[in-house]
Formats: sequence, C-alpha cells, structure tokens
Amino acid sequence: MNIAMNCSTDNMLGRAQYEKTGNNKIDAFYEDLSSASEKSTSHAVGNALALTAIPYNDSLSYGILAFNSDRSTEEDPIIKISCNYGGQQRYYDVHVNEVNPRNASAVEMFALCSYMDEKGMTDRGTFGSYAKLHAMGSNASMINGFIDLDDSSNYNVKVDWIKMLKEMANEYLKVPETYAQSLAANKLADELMDYIK
Repeated sequence: MNIAMNCSTDNMLGRAQYEKTGNNKIDAFYEDLSSASEKSTSHAVGNALALTAIPYNDSLSYGILAFNSDRSTEEDPIIKISCNYGGQQRYYDVHVNEVNPRNASAVEMFALCSYMDEKGMTDRGTFGSYAKLHAMGSNASMINGFIDLDDSSNYNVKVDWIKMLKEMANEYLKVPETYAQSLAANKLADELMDYIK
C-alpha cells in the first residue's frame, strides 16, 4: 500500500520537535524518541518498508511504519517514521548514519534495520531484521535482564544491541533446538557491526 504523508516544513534552526500533548505518557514517549530524529519535514517515498507495534498498555499497541524519505541522500540517509502512539499521528525523520547500534533506542534500531533491509545489507527474512532483533531482545529480557520491550517507556532507552545479540547467540547455543537462532543472532550482530565500520 502506498501511503502519501505530507508534513509542513519547519524552518527552525536545529531539529524541530512536536509540541507536548498534555498527556504525560504520550509526551514521555515522544520527548526523547531519538537523538537521531527530528519532526518530519519530508514526504514518504513509495511503499512502507517495515511495520512494528509499540505497546501502550496490556491490551493496546500502536503501529509504527518506516518509509524512505524524499530528503534522503547517500551522505545522509533518512528514514521517515510514522507513529500513531497514543492515537495521534506523528512523523519523524531518522538520520540513520547517526544511529549507533551499540547505543541506540528501539525506535532508532527500527529505522536502521528498515534502511539496511531495503539496501540489502541484512538478511531480512520474512518479517524484516527488526522483527528478529525485537524477538531476540524479548528473549534477552527474560534471560539476561535486557530492557523489557513490552514496556513502551523502554523504547527510548539507549542500549547496546550488538552486545545483546552476541549474548543471546551464546544462550541459544546452550540448547540444540535453538542452534539456528544462535547463527541468526551472530549474523545480525555482524551485519550491524559492518554498517558502523
């Protein structure tokens, strides 16, 4: 599905951000969405690259879509993120070259994985490399005390995703039935490391 998203441009110096909504939970989510993002001044190009969901509470999640941005260049690739967290649609431009997988939020990693999948830098599989990363992160939260991705307040927490993947690769090796997951975790960690070299 091709979705046209047009946002007005903002001529402010620096990175523009949205005004607060007055809802503390929604404002907290959007306030520090990503140090690599800004209020979108771009237009989406083409079809959605990826889709994920962010939990709002135990029974409700909101969607996030990733698109190519018309402002994207080879020197400054930009992924346009569409998010309706809290029921209000907002758009962010994420400068993927500023995303460091060793110190990134989940939203930043969603944008980076979407970009890398689109460029053929990852083995995206059926649902994309972020879906793999998210699943392994969820396993890591149960086993190794990694952030709980079922808690929306953790989507802005910056963590070392490569370290998590390497630790999960070792955990998966302990059980013969999860050998394939160990290989997948190592491969994704290596792909992310290759990107930041």
